[in-house]
Amino acid sequence: MFAQVLYEGIVMGFIYALYAMGIALIWGVMNILSFSQGEFMMIAMYLTFFMNLWFGWDPLVAMPFVIVLMFCLGTLVYSTIIKKALKGPILSQRLVTYALGMILCNGVILIAGGQNKSIPNLIFSKSFKIAGVTLSQPKMILVIVSLIVCLALALFMNKTKMGKAIRATSQDKEAAGLVGINTEVAYTVAFGISTAIAGAAGSAMTYYYYFQPNIGANFMIFGFIAVCLGGFGSIGGAFVGGMIMGLVDLFTGTYLSVSFKYLAVSVVFLLIVTFRPKGIFGK
Repeated sequence: MFAQVLYEGIVMGFIYALYAMGIALIWGVMNILSFSQGEFMMIAMYLTFFMNLWFGWDPLVAMPFVIVLMFCLGTLVYSTIIKKALKGPILSQRLVTYALGMILCNGVILIAGGQNKSIPNLIFSKSFKIAGVTLSQPKMILVIVSLIVCLALALFMNKTKMGKAIRATSQDKEAAGLVGINTEVAYTVAFGISTAIAGAAGSAMTYYYYFQPNIGANFMIFGFIAVCLGGFGSIGGAFVGGMIMGLVDLFTGTYLSVSFKYLAVSVVFLLIVTFRPKGIFGK
């Protein structure tokens, strides 16, 4: 029982980690809270659903196309909305993504309806047992996609010229501009990557979740707490925070009650920030 719950908690942790990493990236670079991250993930789910409906593509086949489309959507959103909001008051900067999330959610309701949807006939849908633990292929897809995204993001941010430019811009925008870095391009790419991460998460989650336009709100609280736990701006911290949230969620729901999981998450959050006010990896 314990091993099974641990496995399920790790899977849930990877889901929260994917969600939280996109938020951490945007905060670390632009100091903006991306309240629309869940809605971007939801958009990716619907893109995956319609690619399956129209072309018969499995989510794994659709995923690369969804990631590219979500990256393009992110760069468009930054260029048309976020860029202008950054010139306004702090409150406008904080709330613009919240308003965007509401527009995306209600727009999808108008276009596709509010009913639960799922993708049938998945390539990987079986389960198998190892040491008494039931491992389902759909959940393993989530874990593998999460690990690939984490590794790819780490390599991009640390090994590529653009990744280093984004990091430099996040540390000091004016100084980065003085040494020849196009900070607006860095901001645009960073926001595009954040939405692309949501795209990967959304496509992978169609293997496991029923979804509808409001699904993003279900992850928002846990995602932001994961970012706080890890330390705002720390992508690695967001990953660790997501894993903590997943484990607390599953163990509380299994051994106590589902109704206590928000209480347990809040207690863990308060305990960690009491001793580490800036988060586990915050500076």
